[in-house]
Amino acid sequence: MPLSAERKIYIPPDNDILSVTPHPLLEQDLSFRGVDTQYSTHSIHPYVAAINPPLVSELIKYFVPTDGSILDPYCGGGGVLVEGIINNRPVSGNDINPLAVSISKAKTTYLSQAITEKYFQVLLDLYSGMQVSKEEINELPQTIKYWFKEYMLEPLLKIKKSISCLEDQIKDDIQASAIINLYQVIFSATIRDVMLTYRGEVRLRKLQGQDLQKFNPHILEALKKRSVLTFERVNSLPVGAKADVILADTKMMPYKDNEFSTIICSPPYGDDKNGVGYFQFSSKMLYFLGYEDLKKYKKKFLGGDKEHKIIPPSASLSKSLKNVYERNQVHFREAVAFYNDYYLALQEMKRVTTDRIIIVVGNRVLSRTFFDNAKITVEMLEYLGVKLDYYFQRELPKKRIANLGGDGGGGNLEHILVFKH
Repeated sequence: MPLSAERKIYIPPDNDILSVTPHPLLEQDLSFRGVDTQYSTHSIHPYVAAINPPLVSELIKYFVPTDGSILDPYCGGGGVLVEGIINNRPVSGNDINPLAVSISKAKTTYLSQAITEKYFQVLLDLYSGMQVSKEEINELPQTIKYWFKEYMLEPLLKIKKSISCLEDQIKDDIQASAIINLYQVIFSATIRDVMLTYRGEVRLRKLQGQDLQKFNPHILEALKKRSVLTFERVNSLPVGAKADVILADTKMMPYKDNEFSTIICSPPYGDDKNGVGYFQFSSKMLYFLGYEDLKKYKKKFLGGDKEHKIIPPSASLSKSLKNVYERNQVHFREAVAFYNDYYLALQEMKRVTTDRIIIVVGNRVLSRTFFDNAKITVEMLEYLGVKLDYYFQRELPKKRIANLGGDGGGGNLEHILVFKH
């Protein structure tokens, strides 16, 4: 078995570079180093391993006709949907993660600054009179308490209860649902701001030593600071802007056949355990938003259910799986489950589109075995009768690259695959 001398990672033979068709995007630096990515509503809530907004904008301009429609079946932090609105295309999205759905709705729904500020003052009034008992604090799971200092727990619970009370008070307002969702997203972003974790990393890592000792944010002030930016940004969206965003499993999407012209998405790479932890990232915020039983959602993530899975049609995948099977059969089962689910999702993507499927994906390493997700994706979709039309690469920022020495991410490149029906 060929091993790279530097990392001792198995790389399948015949790992040739995908053929490249000439295109103007090949002349651009698609890493977009130094380019602002926090414009419009992109900045109102962080999301782990979010798709690059300027990249999406370029893909829309070149590959989505002005009368086309866009679906992102892994909408995550809403980056594709926001860019669709900016570029005047109808957009829809779905995700199995409730936090992703809430964030994407908030980022793509116009609300006037007057109404968001009006009801936020009501929320602050409710907060000032809200009581939280010691029993409520004691009932918090240790998995939640671990990520916060003790003084933070009472104000966080007060905010949670205040939003719930506000929801009852404004239920007759036609925009109530959008307003409450926006406040929940502001609360979620605040939770992320005050958690005892290092910033700019794809995995949660608790602050240590002096970093922990010096970090003492004021919870309510953090909420207010988040609200100022958020209200300004959602007010800057086109009046009436709203994406159709739903909670749905990409393996069984509720859309009609041929409903969209184009899919643009960045699916999970399969490195959740050791690289990009979508569930780990979301779970703490979701708990405070009322999603206390998260197991039912986690099982629907790609590879979450490991029963009755088969190896999908991909020669590159089969080579890598063979090596994993010889090294670690638990990892083999996990990988088969992930790629089986991914193949089912690709079948659905083909079903609901008429023109193009654009997938932004990185590679992965499992049991010191390299998985070429770009080639695997191409082989699966070509088996389904959808051909690769264009191929691009971009370098990833270092903070998004998982450790190559063991399991996790598969390098510093992201692959942009443009398929044509």
